[in-house]
Amino acid sequence: MAIVQQRIGRGVGSRWGYGPGAWNGRQVCGGSSTGLVGRIGRPGLALLVCLSLAPVWLAAGEARAGGFSNLDFGIRRMGMLAVTARPDDVTAIFHNPAGLTLMEGTVFYHSQSWFVVDTGSRFYDSQGVLRPDHEVEPDWNVGTIPFLGLVSDLGMDRLRLGFGLYAPNAYGGVLPEDEASRYHLLRALFIASRATLSAAYEVTDAFSIGGGVSLIHVYFTARRIMNPLVLQDPDQRFLPVDQTAALDAELQLDGMAFTGGFNLGFLFRPLEHLRLGIGFESGAPIDLEGEVELKYPNNTSERSTHHTEMVIPFNLRAGFNWEFAPNFQLGADVYYWHYQILQEQRTELERPIMGMTEMVEPKNYSNSWNWCVGLLYQVLPELELMLGYQWDYSPIPTRTLTLENPSQTQFGVSMGARWQVTDTVRLGAAYVHNWFELIDIQDSITNPPTNMKGHGANNEFGFDITWTL
Repeated sequence: MAIVQQRIGRGVGSRWGYGPGAWNGRQVCGGSSTGLVGRIGRPGLALLVCLSLAPVWLAAGEARAGGFSNLDFGIRRMGMLAVTARPDDVTAIFHNPAGLTLMEGTVFYHSQSWFVVDTGSRFYDSQGVLRPDHEVEPDWNVGTIPFLGLVSDLGMDRLRLGFGLYAPNAYGGVLPEDEASRYHLLRALFIASRATLSAAYEVTDAFSIGGGVSLIHVYFTARRIMNPLVLQDPDQRFLPVDQTAALDAELQLDGMAFTGGFNLGFLFRPLEHLRLGIGFESGAPIDLEGEVELKYPNNTSERSTHHTEMVIPFNLRAGFNWEFAPNFQLGADVYYWHYQILQEQRTELERPIMGMTEMVEPKNYSNSWNWCVGLLYQVLPELELMLGYQWDYSPIPTRTLTLENPSQTQFGVSMGARWQVTDTVRLGAAYVHNWFELIDIQDSITNPPTNMKGHGANNEFGFDITWTL
């Protein structure tokens, strides 16, 4: 652990141009003895602001570890997980727009799922000892994934048009104000929403093509505590609040951006009981802008605006759906996200905060995959039951993992049901349980270091309603 601390002190300090000795006590805590501003040296605050300005929850939030978007739109997806080759509801706008050709007439649709996250962790100190003597857990940690859409054939045999409003991520969490985690994150809210216009055409009975264009809106806000002594010696974060309050400053960061994207999808039916699906979702640049405020204990503050460049990676997906027996369907999907494009994150400040005007933070992300398999059984003509299993590989290396996005490789199981209540109304409900691999990090390069040991899981509940005219 001492090696990790040395790497933080020298490698990161040198990268910011302050030299190998930038993090010694004299430079971090030197200066005027009056007020917190005088006690925080430029190097310490530079690194703090750098890390705090990193809205890495854009990469995942409570999205699956693999991608920017949570995939769980619609009960067929939640219940069976594998949906690319047979997206038979309006969420095909997101999953595979070619699937819009599977619907007839005019279809109104609404789905919604809610998830509650259960996480707990303890931090390694500089001697490799886990602290505190209990797990740190969020005060609350919840999210929702809504979808509202419409598809119509406009009285034509082969053409379909669709429009959807949905939020692949709407997620928030609050961590305790009296735990060591306050120097990593106090609270965060992230919302990513889309408006998508889609069209699909059934070229032949065995082949359909579809596509869509999207307006993407991103918003986030976050808070954390900063303390120069914690930067100098991360073990100071384990002290009680009343011993650190005199130097604790609060950083609040907000950001918003609009961008655009598109997707394409294809459906093939080479055999009567076999369907194949392929999809592509474009990447997009994100140009985040917002306010930054650092509030000191003496009721003074510094304000600026930030400009942060990020990227949504492109995504490829493919799957099959096989009716291997009467009333039974077996499906499997694979997803790929090109996350290696996110190797660093650059932030510029309009007005300097303690001399800092630009920050570059390493991400070092790798590419990511999601594999899932599912089974659907039509018990009655009006009732379907579903089961699914998934494996999801995180793109985030342990060296750059942070509490605002503690995404880890995870696994999940699901179950769901859809009931055709009348000729025009169908209802659905589903449950998904995901759990992380055990988190055990001892090579963090963040400051304070995110060396920790813990666990994570979430429980997701969803419903949908389909109304066909």
